[in-house]
Amino acid sequence: MSLEKAVSSAYAAGCRLVFASGVELAATEDMRVFRCADAHTAVYAALGASLAGRRALVALGEAVELPDSRVTGGVAVLMPGAGGNFASLREAFAASESGDAVVALAPDADYAAEADSPETGRYHKQPERFVQESAREEMCPGCPYRGVYYAAAKLWLRTIGDGGCSLLGGKRPFLALDAAWGRGTAAAALAGFTAALPESVRDTAAVTGAAELTEGALRLLAETGGTLVIVDEKKGGGDPAELCRRCGLEPVELAANDVNGIEAALRAESTGARAVIVRGECALLHRGGAGRTYETDPNRCRRCGACGRLGCPAISGRSPVIDAAKCAGCGMCAAVCKCSAIRERA
Repeated sequence: MSLEKAVSSAYAAGCRLVFASGVELAATEDMRVFRCADAHTAVYAALGASLAGRRALVALGEAVELPDSRVTGGVAVLMPGAGGNFASLREAFAASESGDAVVALAPDADYAAEADSPETGRYHKQPERFVQESAREEMCPGCPYRGVYYAAAKLWLRTIGDGGCSLLGGKRPFLALDAAWGRGTAAAALAGFTAALPESVRDTAAVTGAAELTEGALRLLAETGGTLVIVDEKKGGGDPAELCRRCGLEPVELAANDVNGIEAALRAESTGARAVIVRGECALLHRGGAGRTYETDPNRCRRCGACGRLGCPAISGRSPVIDAAKCAGCGMCAAVCKCSAIRERA
């Protein structure tokens, strides 16, 4: 399968990123080629680059089902069996952008290479276009994702989610998701985004569950950069720290209720790839209620609203009251309270 003409045509169309899996190709000058372990990683990395407003080319050695996702920068996928009828990649990218969808192309067609165009694209925050809907409206009390999104929202980080409970980061009070394509996509999408916008490694993070990690996505992220937050809900499986180290990422490990530690880890300056592992048991696994609960001291409370910004269902009111029946005893509210108005219930 010859891809040289397609790559040259993509370069002429202003595309500078190629995510390839199962094929060998020679890139043109200034064209960055990322070799991905699997098609899934390559496709979602390209969608991450599209989120950044860049055009991205995907070259696959096998036919796969493509996601039904909107695009911003344009995504063209070369794979066996595709029948897109375009004279050039410029035409294909234009169709992707105008149709707001990924386009699939035959890899061996005779694509024209017009005069070279400079790379174009600009990031526009449009989270409503890229975040999946979630049937639930709020996290459970004691959810290990809560501290992560509390810190991300406080620091105004650009955040890419995954699936499951990570989608709740897009709900109030956090409103912290810029994109979320579904389970097992966050690390690859982050890699594509930072490949397209290298300066974004300082203020961009992705949030994923430990069970959704893949070695291919982690290796790609180690090459491009960005902060990946891994929530280990202790539902079984291997140790995510070992997987990260095997892929070239030295992880920082924290407890899920260490809200201040998570904030400090996300605030730390970074110019490359890093992993932050947040460990905490899924709240749905608790049986028989919490062993401890918390309460507020009205004489100390200044009604600053810090505990309310955690979005915990157990906390309500401007003069916050903690419902002992709902409290999971995680202690996050006590950690964020700056006037020591929240204490363990006697």
